[in-house]
Amino acid sequence: MMAFKRFILEVRHIPVCIMVGLLILSGCAGMNTRHESKVSAAFTSITTRPTNIYHPGKIVWHDLITPDSSESRKFYGELFGWSFRDVGGYVEIYNGKRKIGGIVEMKPKKGKNPVAGWLPSISVPDMDEAISYVKSKGGRVINGPVDMPMRGLGALITDPQGSYLAILHARGGDPQDTRAEIGEWLWNEVWTNYLELSAWFYKGLGQYESTIRGGNYVILVNEGKWRAGVRQVKEKPYSGLWVPVVRVRDPDALVPRVEKLGGMVLLKPGQGSAGKNTALIADNEGALLILQRWTYSYK
Repeated sequence: MMAFKRFILEVRHIPVCIMVGLLILSGCAGMNTRHESKVSAAFTSITTRPTNIYHPGKIVWHDLITPDSSESRKFYGELFGWSFRDVGGYVEIYNGKRKIGGIVEMKPKKGKNPVAGWLPSISVPDMDEAISYVKSKGGRVINGPVDMPMRGLGALITDPQGSYLAILHARGGDPQDTRAEIGEWLWNEVWTNYLELSAWFYKGLGQYESTIRGGNYVILVNEGKWRAGVRQVKEKPYSGLWVPVVRVRDPDALVPRVEKLGGMVLLKPGQGSAGKNTALIADNEGALLILQRWTYSYK
């Protein structure tokens, strides 16, 4: 656990990298108005074909910020069997035929350590309303709204506790609700020192219909589906991180593969606060994610 604490302390500056990466690709650093740019076309659409349906509060996309796209592709390709498609410098991630995310390469500045992290995008039905809500509840709008020709209207924000994420009104609608297959996202959880305050903020932002509470965890529910989780952590350095959860067949079986590929296993299944079906890892560049065995109760 001490090694895990040291690791978390080292990755606390990851959101800065994420923020800068989004600003660069949006082509409008330092601007707070809607702005179109040829550079922003690098952000491709989040669906293979338009759905014209929106699911407020759903995490609809994941961007991996990494200092080495090639090494990241090797790690995730060998770990999960993901495939990749380069689109003008932006790399789309596929699990089978399903598009599930993207990769943004960002080299560290001279003298700075390379950092990496996953940036989730949450669906909002009305961008202006969402921006107003964030500001009124103590969050910050770092940049945006930005009109990205392929992806839609987006903004980079922080919640009142400093957690970074993107809010998005996607062009053509959100991805359909489907059962997560092996190698796909189950949900995302935000770590916070202030469970009630964070749950309250996100319930309004995502327009969640209800919450399910248990111990140090709050589940955010919309359209009858578990959209995200809020986890209370005691130590301040742990707070402010969004961590995605990937469905896997057997976390135990992946542990040696993670280490062989240059990643770190921070909590093995059954170790510390991890359940027997859960593992917490960092990829070969330091991005955190959770491996989760998950069995659906329906076909």
